[in-house]
Amino acid sequence: MSVAPSDVPLQLNERLDRGAIRQAFDSRGRVHIPQFFQTASAIRIATALREETPWQLSLNSGSRHVDLATGDIEALPSAQQVLLVNAINEDAKSRFQYVFNNYPIHDLYRSGRDHDHFLMRVYEYLNAAAFLEFVREVTGFGEIAAADAQATLYRPGHFLTAHDDDVAGKGRLVAYVLNFTSGWSADWGGILQFIDAAGHIAEGYTPTFNSLNLLRVPQQHCVSYVTPAGSAGRYSITGWLRTALD
Repeated sequence: MSVAPSDVPLQLNERLDRGAIRQAFDSRGRVHIPQFFQTASAIRIATALREETPWQLSLNSGSRHVDLATGDIEALPSAQQVLLVNAINEDAKSRFQYVFNNYPIHDLYRSGRDHDHFLMRVYEYLNAAAFLEFVREVTGFGEIAAADAQATLYRPGHFLTAHDDDVAGKGRLVAYVLNFTSGWSADWGGILQFIDAAGHIAEGYTPTFNSLNLLRVPQQHCVSYVTPAGSAGRYSITGWLRTALD
């Protein structure tokens, strides 16, 4: 892994109880792992997300993914901005919908862009032996070969409706969420929620700082609507542990 001299190396918390994590994952198909990285590593990633990342707005229009630069949105007349928000919320009533800020780490890395950004070092770490061996061990999926990644920032009004991550041909075995938000309250929304067969919320994970969430694919889940109280933003790195990358 290439690390700039001024940067902190990425290291797992050596005190993680892998046996207990595996037992929890086996029993429920998901697990919340607090204090995943060593503290210095987690702080460095959080700084990169908060201060060094050029965010874009990502949403879907039906089955089409749309990325909008911040400047493009700000350039819209206020009436058109209101119409955009109204359209997003209307679509969420009856079909899959998402809207949040995004930085496409995997796509940028594969294209050779932003190579010096610290999040590219995170991507390299997620595809290095230490992390891959850890997730194989705690999930039981020995066929995990690689991880893709995107950075996400949920601000007030952002959400991700219910879905199960099962897309044919993608080789997705386990979804993951690395959280880097300090002081988040469940009252603010942005909760990773798991939905049972009756449509009830079976469990929810608050995005606590320096935690890793793992969930077996397929599994119905969503990210709840972020309220105005969550103005500081919900920062994470998410993706899937896969049999192979595209």
